[in-house]
Amino acid sequence: MQIKALLKNSILKNVATLVSGTAIAQLILIGFQLILRRLYEPEVFGAFAVYMSITGILIILSTLRYELAVVLPEEERKANSIVVGGIAISLTINTIILIAIIIFKNKIANIFGFPMKFSFWLYFVPISTFLFSSYQMLNYWLTRKGAFVSIATNKVFRRGFEGLTQSGFGALTSTVGLVIGDIVGSMANIFSGIYQIKKNGYTLKTVSLKKIKSSLKRYIGFPKYQALPAILNTTSMLLPVFMINEYFSTSTVGYFDLSRQILAVPIAFITASLSQVLLKDFSDRLRKKNPLTKSVLKTSLLLTLGILPFVIAIVFWGKELFSFFFSDTWEQSGIYSAILVPAFAIQFIVSPLSISFTVLEKLKTLAIWQILYFVAILSLRYFKDLSIENFLLLYTIINLSAYLIYYILIISICRKYDKSL
Repeated sequence: MQIKALLKNSILKNVATLVSGTAIAQLILIGFQLILRRLYEPEVFGAFAVYMSITGILIILSTLRYELAVVLPEEERKANSIVVGGIAISLTINTIILIAIIIFKNKIANIFGFPMKFSFWLYFVPISTFLFSSYQMLNYWLTRKGAFVSIATNKVFRRGFEGLTQSGFGALTSTVGLVIGDIVGSMANIFSGIYQIKKNGYTLKTVSLKKIKSSLKRYIGFPKYQALPAILNTTSMLLPVFMINEYFSTSTVGYFDLSRQILAVPIAFITASLSQVLLKDFSDRLRKKNPLTKSVLKTSLLLTLGILPFVIAIVFWGKELFSFFFSDTWEQSGIYSAILVPAFAIQFIVSPLSISFTVLEKLKTLAIWQILYFVAILSLRYFKDLSIENFLLLYTIINLSAYLIYYILIISICRKYDKSL
């Protein structure tokens, strides 16, 4: 691919737009953290971390994964109907959750290890979950329209309102400020999202109860085959932290966590942005009856070339880089990172391409892989007697093997689709 053609590539332009918006939003978040860490006690942040973990799990269930279906229909009225249907489902589910919290608040707090001192925060969980999941429906509609500047703008908008609210409540010595800030940030996202979708042509005139029912029925595969596997996939990311904490030591978890933060965060930024762009691009190709395999191979090659210098730097100079940037105290994190970086690199290459399962509605295949991947990560429990280095090496081998199979499955379903044209 020539450099001029590369610069004109719409996928790269859209990814750059989303990554830029995400980067600015994260800088705003980090900037406010410098203030917030002086306004709130550590125990408040600990409780807020548990709060966000609970909402993170419930968000996956709130819309039953219908947000992924918004980009697929050829007809606008069907996409518009899915948006309304998804928000209605989220409202119903979160109303049920609120009733359960009112009745069983203390029991729920005990199950999640939520500090009783802050247990009244649980009443806000359904609100946070409903607002965020509702915005996800709007967000995927904007993805359908290719409105990536709007999506990037909304990210910045949310973080600004969230940080200002949390800082204001913190200055008033209110411990609930972090939660209120999260809710205000999501509300800002909703208002901004509604403005953006109207600006890009969304209308309720084409939506009716009958159309909502038929559209949700058409894409019933998303709640059937994606809700539970998505939860297992999220859990798979958290399991190594819990295992290392149980089998080794708190300091080892600290070293591992720093490695994970440095390797995963920048990769996650780009991967999430690219996934949204590819969802739009692949859906357009499907509607136009265009092949997918060539685009998948080309994208995977570009991602491999993009991540390779990072992998080489960490493998050969990880120890020195971590010592330089984080002091000699964190040298061990550099050693761990040299072992882990291939695992994160293959996720960086393959994860965005997995959106092809959604576009081609091969949700059963995707669900089977997600369940087997969860089982593979869970099998690490049988290797607790290994040294930490060998434990991480085994974790890397499992990831490399699982994601290589994942990539083969992606190519396979794309080639099968191409042959059907």
